[in-house]
Amino acid sequence: MSVQRKTLRRDLISAVRRAADDFPLLAGCPLISAWSKSLDPKVLPAVGTAVPTELREAVAQDSDGQEFRAIVVVKIACPGDDSSKGEDTLDDAAEALIGPIEDALMTDTRDVALISSAIDISDSGSPRVGTLTLTFGASTTRARNIP
Repeated sequence: MSVQRKTLRRDLISAVRRAADDFPLLAGCPLISAWSKSLDPKVLPAVGTAVPTELREAVAQDSDGQEFRAIVVVKIACPGDDSSKGEDTLDDAAEALIGPIEDALMTDTRDVALISSAIDISDSGSPRVGTLTLTFGASTTRARNIP
């Protein structure tokens, strides 16, 4: 695991905490692992983070380009049968989170942009669980150690 991935993970957690606290629905909610599958609806809303992927490619004889995926997952309880209300709430959360997270993660040596946004509302359970998944790409370069 690279130092850059660890740094990105630490910066992502900090950025998500600040952005979530500025959005009333998520203020003070627990930060969890994005890998959490089964959550008790009583703990919702919750926000998860992960930096699962690091890709490297030579960009010059002495440096590698690195591309990371940083994931933010928001889970909310969606009471009733109106999934459009849950989708609207998750869209609002996306709007509140994306800009501040991108701004916080951007550095002189790291470029960050949202790659994808996906919403899923469970079709069973009471309450149903709505999930927003935001995937960011973070690009940087690093010196290669050539013997």
